[in-house]
Amino acid sequence: AMSAHSWNPLGRLFDRPAPPKVGPNTFFVWEPCTHSHAEVVPGFVRYLLDLGYEVCVCMTPARYDEGLFSRFDDPRLQLCRLSQPAIVRYFKQNGLSNAAGVLITTARKISGAEDYAMERRMFAGRTARQRLLLVEHDVRGPADRGALTPDIITLRRVHYRDAVTTVVNPHFFGRTESASGSEAAAGAAAGGAPRDAGRSAVRFITIGALRGRRRNAGLLIEALRGLHESGARDFKVTVIGRGSLRGVPPALRPHLEVLGRVDFRMLYAQMERADFFLPLLDPVNPAHDRYLTTGTSGSFQLIYGFRKPCLIARKFAQLNGFDEGNALLYEDNAGLTGAMGQALQMSAARYKELQGALGAMADALYAQSRENLRRLIAG
Repeated sequence: AMSAHSWNPLGRLFDRPAPPKVGPNTFFVWEPCTHSHAEVVPGFVRYLLDLGYEVCVCMTPARYDEGLFSRFDDPRLQLCRLSQPAIVRYFKQNGLSNAAGVLITTARKISGAEDYAMERRMFAGRTARQRLLLVEHDVRGPADRGALTPDIITLRRVHYRDAVTTVVNPHFFGRTESASGSEAAAGAAAGGAPRDAGRSAVRFITIGALRGRRRNAGLLIEALRGLHESGARDFKVTVIGRGSLRGVPPALRPHLEVLGRVDFRMLYAQMERADFFLPLLDPVNPAHDRYLTTGTSGSFQLIYGFRKPCLIARKFAQLNGFDEGNALLYEDNAGLTGAMGQALQMSAARYKELQGALGAMADALYAQSRENLRRLIAG
């Protein structure tokens, strides 16, 4: 059971709502997006707790009910169940009170404008010691407008118009059945290494709809076709996201498990079961270039946090922390079949080496991110 406090000031009388416990050491974390980006919230909370703060999270109840914090337990954490309009009203009426600051984990969601004027106006009454921290998920608009400043947080270094931001990468999700890496980045799942070839099926996982701009269903189907034609049978690909098996050749359907949209409890469980992650980024699709320039993918957060080695096109590897030591790289789309074949033949010992290197990279990223956040708060 969660020991964190839960606050619902708009609830019924018998819910006994109580105001948040806000003190000079409290940091608010506000996720104003109701449909996406919630997965970053536990990671930002973990950094603030590591830095010695008490944390009050303000977020719509649906995300909590989906299990976002189902594996995260800390007595210094308050989870406030509020609709987005109620959160806005609360801050307009109370400001930050005497809290240390507020971290808004999806900047620009409040106004939709390609600057941060509304966020800054909302908290214009804060004192010199109180910090307003803004997280940007795609810098293109603000950079084009000249609104991007070094105090804006991004999840990785961006490569667009010489933009300079502060990198803080949140990839903590909470307790897992099997921990890997340092306890400072606790909660990352090691999972079981793939069994030696022939002993059991290897499980791949991919997140996102099997259609549209950002994921490549055709790439996956062609890779599965190549594996099947080579005689490989002991593998399964779990797809979390919209899609169906209608356009999949019948012979390949037993290798695919399409779960649709799942809650965070199921997402965490499926990540633990998986052996390898498939980002399915297409090096010849211009729409995917945003993962090199202005934005990033939530898939990387899951790879780092759960220590699941990925199969990724070389074009996207280095800028996102991957190399031959911690991932399986391929040159072009045709190479995915061969990379999946390597994964199927990989020994448990080799998998352990790969996962260990990935864990070391994620730990280093965690430590640097925490230090970057500390410096940003210190001003």
